Amino acid sequence: MTDRTFHIATLGCSKNRVDSDGMDHLLRQRGMAPATTAEAAKVVIVNTCGFLGAARDESVGVIREFLDARQPGQVVIAAGCMPALGNYADAIPAGVDHILTTREWFRIGDVVGDLLGEETPPEVAGCEGMLTTFTKSDAGPSAYVKIADGCDHNCSFCTIPIIKGRQISKRPLHVLAEIVDLVNRGTREIVLVAQDTIRYGAGLGIRNGLPDLLESIAEQVPDLAWLRMLYIYPTPLTMKMVDTMARHDVLLPYLDMPIQHADKTVLRTMNRPSDIDMTRRLIDHARNTLKDPVLRTTLIVGYPGETDEQFQVLHDFIREQELDHVGVFTWSPEPGTRAMELDLPRVSPDTAEERRNAIMELQQGISLKKNRALVGTVQQVLIEAVGEAEDAAGAVEPISVGRARRHAPEVDGMVFVPGNLPVGTLVDLEITEAAPYDLWAVPPGTARPETRTTEARARAARAAKARARIARKGGNRPERRGNGRTLPMHNPAAD
Repeated sequence: MTDRTFHIATLGCSKNRVDSDGMDHLLRQRGMAPATTAEAAKVVIVNTCGFLGAARDESVGVIREFLDARQPGQVVIAAGCMPALGNYADAIPAGVDHILTTREWFRIGDVVGDLLGEETPPEVAGCEGMLTTFTKSDAGPSAYVKIADGCDHNCSFCTIPIIKGRQISKRPLHVLAEIVDLVNRGTREIVLVAQDTIRYGAGLGIRNGLPDLLESIAEQVPDLAWLRMLYIYPTPLTMKMVDTMARHDVLLPYLDMPIQHADKTVLRTMNRPSDIDMTRRLIDHARNTLKDPVLRTTLIVGYPGETDEQFQVLHDFIREQELDHVGVFTWSPEPGTRAMELDLPRVSPDTAEERRNAIMELQQGISLKKNRALVGTVQQVLIEAVGEAEDAAGAVEPISVGRARRHAPEVDGMVFVPGNLPVGTLVDLEITEAAPYDLWAVPPGTARPETRTTEARARAARAAKARARIARKGGNRPERRGNGRTLPMHNPAAD
């Protein structure tokens, strides 16, 4: 352990990861250096998640683990969403040296300086609190750019407004500056994130904020290969966004629109848009407007008052729409949310889990059918990692791992390619095999490998996922979007 090193463990979603990147930048500006492990760091920061009870339990466990292993003189800081929840701030284990809420992460440099007894440097020009613009230390093949924070909605089940407050948007020029910097350093895919991405710019008085921002990025960053948006709340403005996506090849035809449910009564109790026919129109518009559109959603089952008949409405909707990717949560009772006050019958955890499993089983069949339809087609794939896997005979072989245009980072499937392909490259590959989530591919014209048994495919995928890991800073946990699809891998370009 050296005196001027730090380690950040990031829990939760992609928005937390962006905040961790910001803390990393600010600490490097103070002359500190990142350490690959907590044991080697003078300062250990846990960027917590507080969205669900399981996430809070994990956050507490990670903090306690670092405290138990703390070396003499080592500083431990709890940051992020969990400290912002007044009901749970006291659950943070005793012994941490400082607590920073998610609205205060940009103060990390001053906090660390005070804890280490250093003189506070002048404030960095351009610091705008939660939406501070910064240069990421590592420009990988794919990068998240947060364009707004907070949320103006009051969904009955959600703690985000409690944690984050009302939405504020980053100015368009600052968003462009971050993207240009990343692309100039080799990033091929930019993923725009916010709590409610479609509402970008509302607080700045911009009427069509996200569509206008997308136009600007497409026109002013010609070297960007892929631009993806996540967390698109279903509103009429989504129609205009889809029209913008159709005009630019750089805008991937990927629509991530969390709808939560399909029964009108349940949606009203959730305080969500209850016009499910409008949702159908949005889906139809995307399918009729975009070339090879990919649709993703997330759902909540077991919500207070959800009857068997209302769940069946949701089940029928998923069967009818045949979306490409679906994540499912069971409802989590979160103190402080309006759902806790609903005078409605509670769904038992066992029933909620059965309903989740029923949706996931249905969706696996839909996903498998869609993936099998890709066999024999050529797909553009972004190579993100290299590793090893076992072949059908159990021998170890090199394998490259990437994502097609239809796959968002961390939450969707992967594409496995025999051999060692350069990380960060976009390659055209022929799909040879398909599973419910993942695809196997080879360069076009290459002889197809011998078809593996289902068991051999599963063993190869497990081996690849176990032995390959993306070099993301400090013990990042993938965000929980309901389907458990994660894949840590190794990026040799980051070594």
